[in-house]
Amino acid sequence: MNCFSQDDSIYFPQEEIVIDQCADALDKNDCLSYKIEDEVLDILEGLFKKRNQEIDTLKARITFELNDLNQINDERTHTYINDKKLNKKFTKELNQRIAELHVLRVDNKKPDIYRPKYFLNYDYLTSNNQLNKIPLDSNFIFKGGVIEEVPLFPNQTRVNAQTDRKTFNTLMQLHIGSNFVYPKEAIAKKVSGRVSIMFLVDKEGNVGNIKTKGPAPILENEARRIISLLPKLQPGRQNGLPVKIPYSIPINFKL
Repeated sequence: MNCFSQDDSIYFPQEEIVIDQCADALDKNDCLSYKIEDEVLDILEGLFKKRNQEIDTLKARITFELNDLNQINDERTHTYINDKKLNKKFTKELNQRIAELHVLRVDNKKPDIYRPKYFLNYDYLTSNNQLNKIPLDSNFIFKGGVIEEVPLFPNQTRVNAQTDRKTFNTLMQLHIGSNFVYPKEAIAKKVSGRVSIMFLVDKEGNVGNIKTKGPAPILENEARRIISLLPKLQPGRQNGLPVKIPYSIPINFKL
């Protein structure tokens, strides 16, 4: 990646922070990122050792700058994980470890007015006290995280994440359409509107924990009935393991 300043048309190669452990590495910044991640994992594994953690995602975010002496500025270092119970301990320990990194030099250093901030992002799947790295570009959300393989209908074949999700949504609409019955009482009372539905696809593919919110109980009951008729699905998977996936969808009742 290159940095280009349009103000004075000066080209700068990417700045590289060289710490003593990475002096001989081909890509100094990649090496630095891996070394900091080693510290992140060491801290997190210690914090999770005594916890029976359900499957979920954990996000670690780090921002830092260098001071005038080319050392990491501890006053400008910010760390964060999306676990409120662990964040305080994690932040204190990681900030200290980052501040202790010994910077030998900065290659391709930019002038002070272009001094950059460095951002490091690490995402993990937590399960039974273990942390597994997951990609940042997955796009199906579950419990505040990301899912690699979305749930599928029984006869659906996996293709890729985007196609699987689109096909799943199409089959869901077909299921709703083929089972939809407008309640006679709602017709008589001229009740209409949108019902929001949330349900859970568990590790075995069973659909349950159906919750609804709408303009009238009679419409909510019909929406709940439709979802309860769903067949057993193929469960969603993360890192090859089946996981629980919450799903939401609206049903519109129009007269």
